Amino acid sequence: MGGSIFMLLDCDEQLFMAYKQRSKKGAENILATWLEAESNLREDPKILGTSLSPNLFLVNEETAKNIAFSTARKYWGHVSTEMQIYFDKYGLDSKFVNERLSAFFYTQKGKDTFFEQLFAQHTIDLERLIWLVFGKRMQIAMPVNELQSIILYKFQDEYLVHMMYKEHASFWHWLFTKKVYSLLIHKPLEQFTFLYEIMGHFEHSVRENCEHVDNFVNNYKTILDKCITHVDKHNASCLAKKQLRLYQIVTDYRLSEGDFKSVKALITSFEAEWRYSMYALSEKEKVLIAYILFHIANREQQSEKVIYYGEYLLEDERINNYAIEILLEYKELLPNRKPTPPAIIKNYQLNYLENLYAILLEHYVKMARYEDGLLLLKEHVLASNKKINSSLVQKNFSSEQLIAIEAYVQQDIALHVNNSLQHIGLSVEEWRRNYRQPNAPYYVVAQSASLHMLNILRVLFVTEQYELFEKLMEIYKKYLLIDDHFENLRMFISAYV
Repeated sequence: MGGSIFMLLDCDEQLFMAYKQRSKKGAENILATWLEAESNLREDPKILGTSLSPNLFLVNEETAKNIAFSTARKYWGHVSTEMQIYFDKYGLDSKFVNERLSAFFYTQKGKDTFFEQLFAQHTIDLERLIWLVFGKRMQIAMPVNELQSIILYKFQDEYLVHMMYKEHASFWHWLFTKKVYSLLIHKPLEQFTFLYEIMGHFEHSVRENCEHVDNFVNNYKTILDKCITHVDKHNASCLAKKQLRLYQIVTDYRLSEGDFKSVKALITSFEAEWRYSMYALSEKEKVLIAYILFHIANREQQSEKVIYYGEYLLEDERINNYAIEILLEYKELLPNRKPTPPAIIKNYQLNYLENLYAILLEHYVKMARYEDGLLLLKEHVLASNKKINSSLVQKNFSSEQLIAIEAYVQQDIALHVNNSLQHIGLSVEEWRRNYRQPNAPYYVVAQSASLHMLNILRVLFVTEQYELFEKLMEIYKKYLLIDDHFENLRMFISAYV
C-alpha cells in the first residue's frame, strides 16, 4: 500500500487519509459531516460513534467483482523474492509458481473459481488462494504491508466488499465494524442473509480494534445489547431478527466467565418472544439452546437439569442430527475434534459428544441413578470405549476381551506420549513417570480420563458388574491412579458397602 491506494472506494480512501492524519478522531469528524448531509437515513443511536450511509459503501455486483479480483491480482498475482522462500520449501520454483498464478488471474476459469470461493466463504486470504491455485494447503507468512484478506457479503442486489491490510490494520478493522454497524442501523434486517457469518467477522474486528483488550468482553456485550435493542425496535419480526437474538445468546454464553445470569435471562425472554410467532423455534434452535443450558447446569452443578437437558439432547439423536448445522453457524460452540470410540484415555472436553456423555454419567452418579448410568454405557460406545461397551453388551465375555481393554489403554497412552504405536512399552513407562506432573503435556488428558473412569467404576460396582469392575480397577491403578481421585472412590465404596 505504501504509495498509491489501489481500488479503494471513495469513502474508504477519504476516511483512510483522515485517519492517517488525525487517527480515529479525524475519521469520526468526516463521518459527522457526511451524516449531516444525509436526510433519508434512520436515526443513528451513536452506539459505535457515527454511522456511515450504506449508499457510500454498498456497490453493485460488477463493481464488487472488479474491486475484489483486481485487488487480489495486484497483491497475490505474483511472487516476491521473500515469498518464494516459502514455496521453495514445497519444491515449487518461481517460474512454475508465477505461471500458475498467471493462469489463475488472467483466465475466466480462474476468475470464476475465485468468486465461487469468495461468495461461498465470504472471505478469502492468501493461504486459501494458494490452496485454490496449487491444490494444497501451505503455511505462507504474509510480508508486511500486504493485503490480509478480502471480505464480501450480499445485501439484496448490492454488495459489501472490504479489504483488510496489514498496514494500519486497526483502521481497516475499525472501518469494517463501522460498515456492519451502519447496515444494522440503517438497513432492514431481513436483507441480512448470512447474519451469523457477518457478526462473526464483526466480533473479530471489534476484538482486533479494541484498545483495552482486558475490557473486550464487557465492551462487546454492551455494544451487542444496545445494537440489538435498537434493531428490535426498528424492525418487523423476521427470520434475521431471530437469528440476531440467537447470536447474542451464543455470544453471551461463549464470553461468560462463570456468571450465567445474563445468558439465562436472554434465553427466557427469547423463548417467550418467539415461541408462538410465525418464526417459532425450529428443532435445531431448540437443540442449540438445550446444549447451552446443559453446560450452564453442569457449571452450576444442578444435576437434575443436567440430566434433563442431556437426555433431551440424546433422545432421537437430536444433538447428532443438528451438530453439523450448529458447527457451521457457531464454529466455537461445539468442540469438534473427531471422536475416538476405541480410546478411553483422552480429554473428553475436546469432542462435544464425548464430553456430553462424561458430564451426564457424572451427574447420574451424583444423583445415585446407577442403572441409568449403566444403560448409558451399554447404549453409547462413546460413553466408555469399544471394548468396555462390547464387554457390557455381551452377557458372557472372555478373559481375552478383558486383556484387550488393557491393550487399548496402552495404545491410547502411546498416541498421547509419542503420537505413534511404535515402542508402546517405552511410551507407557514415560507416561507413568510423568502423567501426574502439571507441566506434562498429557496431564489434562490424565485428569479428564481419571475422573471419567472412576465414574464408570462407581456405576459398575453398584450395578454388580464385578468382573469388569475388577479389570478396570486393575487398569486404573496401573496407568491412571491419581491419589485424590482414587481416595474419593475408596470412600464411595466404603460408604456404599
